[in-house]
Amino acid sequence: MSVPWFEADPDAFDELERVLRSSYPTQHAFIEDRVCIVRGSYPVMDAGTLVDRYDLEIALPLDYPASLPRVWETGGRIPREPDRHVFPQPGCLCLGVPLALWMQLKGDFSLPTVLDIPVRNFLIGNSLVERGEPWPHGDRSHGVDGMLEFYGDLLGTSDPMAIAKFLLALVKEKVRGHWSCPCGSGKIIRNCHKEAVEALRDVPREVVAQTGCMILDEIQREAELARPRRSA
Repeated sequence: MSVPWFEADPDAFDELERVLRSSYPTQHAFIEDRVCIVRGSYPVMDAGTLVDRYDLEIALPLDYPASLPRVWETGGRIPREPDRHVFPQPGCLCLGVPLALWMQLKGDFSLPTVLDIPVRNFLIGNSLVERGEPWPHGDRSHGVDGMLEFYGDLLGTSDPMAIAKFLLALVKEKVRGHWSCPCGSGKIIRNCHKEAVEALRDVPREVVAQTGCMILDEIQREAELARPRRSA
């Protein structure tokens, strides 16, 4: 089993507690079963004004801050439903497409960054939905569909197989600038979606591979559902 970050560097836990006392005094860190849990109320601020408050529980990963923490809303305000961007099991918030978050945060998944950007944006969106208003920054679909929408914006195609094959080739470092662009334009990458491909090269290979494998798994699942069943 991997050594938790707070055991590898005890000073890091002390620093986390200092940050909480300074910036988030209503949240507190605990170690439970070798996992660091942060619990408490989170004030949602907008232009220096308190606009809402949520009760949260946050589980920091063993490799914190290299991976995204898992966040639960514990006050019972957000239904644990995909339509509300919550994973029914284990009930944590879907803060966004993992690869998109990595690119947005530049791999910085420290608690202050996660709270101030994706968590804050998610909770502001939920507060608006509670009042019957739309999400402020668009509303991607949940799960794999949301991933495909993200790649559609980034690479110009939402074709699952084309995206999955391209991502896995990128992980294996086989993609070159003279390759045909995955968007299907007929142009080579360096004359088409070059900047998007270069941005993906900066993402850790395991993050790219994760989304590629999830898309392939969904393709396989849909194929099995569409396959005619033999009569008994």
